[in-house]
This record gives sequence, structure tokens and C-alpha cells, in this order.
Amino acid sequence: MWSNNFLFIFACSLHLSAVLALWSCSEDDDCSSLAGSVCRSGSCACPHGHQSVLGGSLCATVAPYHTSACVESHQCSRLFTSFECRRSGNERDGKCFCQEDHHYFRGRCWPIAEYGATCTRHEECLSVMRDPFSLRCDGTCVCATGYYSRQRGECRKIAAAVGEGCVLDEDCQFPGGACNVNTFRCYDVNAPPTEPPPAPPVTEPITEPTTAEPGDRPTTEEPEIIVVEGQFCDLNNPCPSPYQCSKFSSCVCPVGYYGNEAGTLCLAELGSPSTSEQCVGLLAEVRDGVCTCPANFFFDENMRDCVKVTRRITDSCVSDMNCFTFGSAARCGPPQQPWPLRSCECIPELAVWDADRNICRFFAGIGETCEVDSDCLAGELEIQCVKDEAGQGYCTCPEDLIAVDGLCVTSGLVLGEACQVSLECSGTENAVCTDGVCSCNTGYQQVDDFCAPVIGGTCSVDSDCVIPNTACFEIDNSMTCQCKERFVAYDDECWPNVDGFQSACNVTAQCTQALGNEGVCLEGACACVEGFHHRGGRCWPITGLFEVCNRDSQCFLGDLTERVVCRNSLCQCDFSYPYSEELHTCTSSASKMAGSLFIMAAAILYLYSNKM
Repeated sequence: MWSNNFLFIFACSLHLSAVLALWSCSEDDDCSSLAGSVCRSGSCACPHGHQSVLGGSLCATVAPYHTSACVESHQCSRLFTSFECRRSGNERDGKCFCQEDHHYFRGRCWPIAEYGATCTRHEECLSVMRDPFSLRCDGTCVCATGYYSRQRGECRKIAAAVGEGCVLDEDCQFPGGACNVNTFRCYDVNAPPTEPPPAPPVTEPITEPTTAEPGDRPTTEEPEIIVVEGQFCDLNNPCPSPYQCSKFSSCVCPVGYYGNEAGTLCLAELGSPSTSEQCVGLLAEVRDGVCTCPANFFFDENMRDCVKVTRRITDSCVSDMNCFTFGSAARCGPPQQPWPLRSCECIPELAVWDADRNICRFFAGIGETCEVDSDCLAGELEIQCVKDEAGQGYCTCPEDLIAVDGLCVTSGLVLGEACQVSLECSGTENAVCTDGVCSCNTGYQQVDDFCAPVIGGTCSVDSDCVIPNTACFEIDNSMTCQCKERFVAYDDECWPNVDGFQSACNVTAQCTQALGNEGVCLEGACACVEGFHHRGGRCWPITGLFEVCNRDSQCFLGDLTERVVCRNSLCQCDFSYPYSEELHTCTSSASKMAGSLFIMAAAILYLYSNKM
């Protein structure tokens, strides 16, 4: 009898195990919900060299390099910061690039600081004429050593001797220096012509005497081609140098390099140490052991290829960068009829063509030399070219205007009058120049012909504040109009505070005041922005099981979030809710006990019925 009872209990256990097995996998076909995944150790996972995208519905190839193919921006994280998966239109697939106002150099994305802008590192400095070596950081971005300033913001590589690289004659900065249009090398116009050296004589190669026996056939062996990129790797199976093992268990090239199509060689990006075999981008060359572009050529955004430069303003072009030979005020013009060809031109709002210097010369400012009035520009105002006793012209303000910060300005203008700078709008208190018109400053609004303070504007008494629910408060030793207690400011209005999550709201500012910066007013109720969840009265980034955390509130598990805590800097199940590997969740200890009690109760009932 007891053997039968044991068999019955064992069968119940098998049935329970079968139910739990529905949440795991035994073969790849069980993993259809994650396209491209495989069954590994009883769980569905992406193969090595792939990562999960689109909410865990697709396994995509890793994107380890700048310009690698991608589906979502997080795949581009090897660029460290400020990266994105850039797409065209509504296409799903894109390529890893840096975000707007950032540029890629030496393995990461840097904020762009143009000539004259403040900076903290050399890598930040980059002008519109893309050459990451042309500027250096000296508190502000200035021309680097070995570069000369051609005009405002334009730094070009100096060629100091015959044979050095150039594009324009002006690049060859030595007496008699000029640039050969065919070789892009400097020569001395005063030096006598030289004949090219004679070609070396053709000689037969010397070979060792052979000792082969008659009838022997020479054999040649093809070198073995080893594909490394994408190979599986881990601590026990490291990648051969210089490849590195990625976090997705596949071999990839180190930062600053990218794999060739065959996966057999790491090629150098522009700016990385390189051999001639690794430096293969368009027009790229190895100089001083670094893969770079020829002198005064420009770097493509992909940081692998060099941009072909033009030599004449009438040369054809496909992008503005082709035309930067003539300065940053040059561009690739529109297609010309009847053929869709484009050629370089100066931007008429910024510059005039100077044929003597082969440059789109910026309009001359106050105090700069000129020939005629049309050479001179101060802001948007055409000013006068006044010649001195020697006949040299200088750009000068008209008699009724004064020079201020490169502009010719007046004063006493009132609200609504055209202006260039705020200094001119002195006819109305608290007025500034906005979009070329005298308007009320931030914190003020126009009331008749004066500027009345709004939220943040200076005041003396409460009656000065014209916005409902505002009053005059002293903040940081200054009297300003602010929202009254229990109100929050937004868009020059004061909105009542709300209690918190799911409270009725009108604007997002009410929710951020209650929930933090990630609170949002969505369909009339306070919620958390996408990627965040509500817990403990605030919005926190969604952090799943076994992800890094520093407080309980970050941990998220859908409707079961209260079962998760931050323990040992990882989101883990509370001890009262053990983790289930089969269900990938925190289970209720009561539910487990209920299952066990059901089995035991069935067994006891069976035993009792047999005794009866």
C-alpha cells in the first residue's frame, strides 16, 4: 500500500514540475517570442555577438563601432556619451553617430567647441572645417601649434618647407613657397627646375641554387585566413591581440579601430596610431605613426575617410565640405540648369569673393581695412569705408552712430522700434532687443507703453505684480514677483500644487513639483515619463531584477514591485518573496506553500480513502 502511495505523491510532483516547465525552454523553437534567440541553460537568450532590442522581441547584431548598424540608441553605448542611432525618415535601422552638437574623435563623442568658444579639453575643439588637430584648448579654442589663422576661425596647417603638404599657395609659409596643384606639395618658385631621378635598373632576382630531384613539383601553400571578429570569447577563451572581448561575448576591435569586412583585421580610424595596412580610408595616410588626412584636407564625419577638396571656386562639389578650401563662409551651391551640377560659392550674407587670396573673405568689421562701402558690415548694417591720409580705407560707423562690440548703435529706442542690441532700447525701462525689435525683458510683459514685472521681475510692492496669485517677495536680497505659497510657476502663470501621483493636473510643472523632474501631466493626471515608475512618492528610473541600484525605490517589477528591494547594490527579491528561475519573478511564499499543501492534502486524502 505504501509503495502505491509513494507513486501517487511522485506523480503529483511530476505534474507540478511540468506546469513550471512551460515557462522555460528545452530547444530553440521554444524561443519564438525573442526572434533570433537560442535556448541556453533552459532560458531563451541572444547568441553571442547579439543583443536584445525592440523591447526584448529581437536579437540584433552588436554595434561596437562608430557608424555601426543599429536598431536602438543603447546599442551605441561603446561611444561612451551623447550617442544616438541615427536614422533616415521612418526607417527602423540606422547607424551609430554622435548626437547633434557633438563630434566623434578617439573613441567617444565630445561636445563641439568652435574657434573662440570656452573649452576644457583639446578634443572638444572643432570648427565647421572639420580637422580635429587644427585647434587646441587654451581656456578657449585657438589655432594649434603648426597651424596659421587665415581669417576669423579658420586654422590651416603650415607647410614650412619644400615637399610638405598643401592645398593653397598661402599654405606654403616660406619665401618663394607655392603649392603644386597636381601633387599637393610645396615647391620653391625661385629654385631652378630639377629633373626627376632616373628609374632604378631592372635586375633579375637572385635565387638560391636548388637541390630538387628530377620530377619534384614545387608546392605553394595559401596562408590560412583566420576570421576573428565576432568569435565567441569569455574568460577562458580570450580574443587574440589586438581584439577585445565585448560584454556580449564576441571579439571586437579596440576603441579607435574598426573591423574590416572579412573580420580578419582591425583598421584604424582617423586620429589613431596606425600602420599603412590599417589606414585604408579614402585619401587617408599615415603621418607620424597616426592615420590622418593630408595637410589641409578635411575629415569626414565617419572619421575614416578624408574629404576631397576643391582648388578653384568654380570647381564642382557635392557637399559644403568640398568647398572649405575657400573658408568657412564657402558652400556648395544649388544645381545649375540645364545640368544638375553644383559648384562652390560664397555665402552672400557673410562674405565676398577675394580672388587675390582665393578666399570667401568675411565682410570687414569696424576698424578693418576696406576698399568700398560694400566691403564693410557691422552686424546686418552696411557701414562706411573711410580712407585715411595715405589712401587706406577703414570700416567706420556713420556719424550719428557709435561703435559698440563690433556694431554701430544708437540709443533711446522704445518698445516696437527696430534695434540691433539691447543697449539701444534705453527709451523704455526693462526693455531689450529681441529678434531685431525692442521688447520687454524676461520677467516682464508689455502693458501699454511700459514693461510690467511678471514672475521673476523686480518689484517694490504686491500691486506691481500683475499675474494672478503672485506677490512681491524678497529672494537673495532682491524683491521679485513670485507665485504665492501652494502655487507653482509655469509659462508666466501660477498653477495650484497637486498631491502627487495620479492627481488631476493642467501642466507638467504641477507634477514635477510633486514627483520630481520625471513627473509629467498626461491626459489630465500626474504620471511618470517613459522609462520611469512611481514608488515612494517619486518617479524613479525603471531598474529590473539583478540590475544595479542604490535604493529600493529604483527597483521595478510591474505589479509586483513591492516584492523587490535593493540589496548589495542589486535589485533582488525580498526574502519574503523568493526568486523563481522558471518564472523570472519574485514568487509569493504563500503560493509555493499552497502548492505543496495541495499535493500533501491530495496524498493524505488518498491514504485516508484507502484505509476506509
